Amino acid sequence: MIELGLQRISRLLAATPLPWRAVHVAGTNGKGSICAYVSAMLDVYNKSTWRSRRGDPPINFGMFNSPHLVDRWDCISINQKTIPASAFHDIEANVLRRNAEESVGASEFELLTATAFEAFTTKCVDVAVVEVGLGGRLDATNVIGQTEQRPPEAQRFRPPPLVTAFASIGLDHQEFLGHTLEAIAAEKAGILKPGVPVVYDWSNPANVNEVIHAMAERLRCAADGQRYDVGQRAKHLGLTSLLDAPSHVRHNSAVALQATWCALERLGRMPTSDTKKASALDDLERDMLKVVETVRFPGRQQTISIRQLTGRQHHVLLDGAHNHQSALALAQAVGKLRGGAGGRASVTWVLAASGSKDVKEILSPLIKNGDSVFAVEFGPVDGMPWVKPLPTAKLLDMSKALAPESLCLHDHGNDLRSAIQAASDRAGEGPLVIAGSLYLVGDVLRLLRGD
Repeated sequence: MIELGLQRISRLLAATPLPWRAVHVAGTNGKGSICAYVSAMLDVYNKSTWRSRRGDPPINFGMFNSPHLVDRWDCISINQKTIPASAFHDIEANVLRRNAEESVGASEFELLTATAFEAFTTKCVDVAVVEVGLGGRLDATNVIGQTEQRPPEAQRFRPPPLVTAFASIGLDHQEFLGHTLEAIAAEKAGILKPGVPVVYDWSNPANVNEVIHAMAERLRCAADGQRYDVGQRAKHLGLTSLLDAPSHVRHNSAVALQATWCALERLGRMPTSDTKKASALDDLERDMLKVVETVRFPGRQQTISIRQLTGRQHHVLLDGAHNHQSALALAQAVGKLRGGAGGRASVTWVLAASGSKDVKEILSPLIKNGDSVFAVEFGPVDGMPWVKPLPTAKLLDMSKALAPESLCLHDHGNDLRSAIQAASDRAGEGPLVIAGSLYLVGDVLRLLRGD
């Protein structure tokens, strides 16, 4: 089950060198996107004329994000490529053996985190882009930069992160992190390390940013005191598509650009003076921001075809919206499917949700009168046996309460295939959206893969 704390992960990795430098990213929504952007931006740097002209070697980088979507190892990548299953299982076997021999009693997430960190060491990465799992202060990933491990010689191999970054912060996992935004922000800010620069999403409520900034000052972290105006920079660099992007995309790209640039500066790959950028650096910045156009996130407002399952010609929208903030972002996209501002077109939904979530908060921006809801329960989650779906009857009751007028409700239990088929038949050529949980997203992608 979810067990916060650093004691077990510290024991599990006590003798393991972690010589790579991290870009450590926390938040409630957008941290996965920021990690993906940073990873893509490092790839842009490696391919840039700026790097080649300087004669600097490419940066070998990895990324660890959670949860996995389809396979347990798809949350670990090296240089933009998912780690091979065989390599994952070999490294995991060593971690599991150590956990058993030393009676560590590590949780599933701690075992996965240790496997990822061992993989980064084995594959000799220079930089690891690491997404916090839950919270921050007591999250297993916060073993990064800790120097309390034994034996003493291991302390030489625990450098602090290059930069700490924060995405949008909202109410989530209150049972673990606290019931106010300030309390949750304080827990997430627990990943700050003395002297390590920090960047954060300025669109967060003022009380959230004040908590982060105050802790950064206490630890003498260089907090970004000037807002990176991604709109202004996009206009200057001719990136009109970014100007038209949703607000959360602009915010995430701004945090990612600042984090990447800061990391490169601290690695000695960028000039740190305040003089005007050379045109070559403008070109590099432009290319880094362009990744926003090309990076795709499975299960995040993803357009997919279900023709192979149902014969449906029109694409459907797949989204893992699992809290109120992510549901609001999805609602913006669905609003376009309804016909834009003031549109009243009905939407057909295939919905599942985790039993631990505030499902009313998720559904309230999404379900409207006239919609149809096909409720399902996602299957067992590999590596996370404690995760349980909300019973479909409860999901339908909540849907009915939110939109009591002419709502068409269907209970499909754990039969995802039949739910998708029935929803497709009901939707006809109208909009069809599959949403409510990243675990549902994983089930859908595995179904499309033929599993």
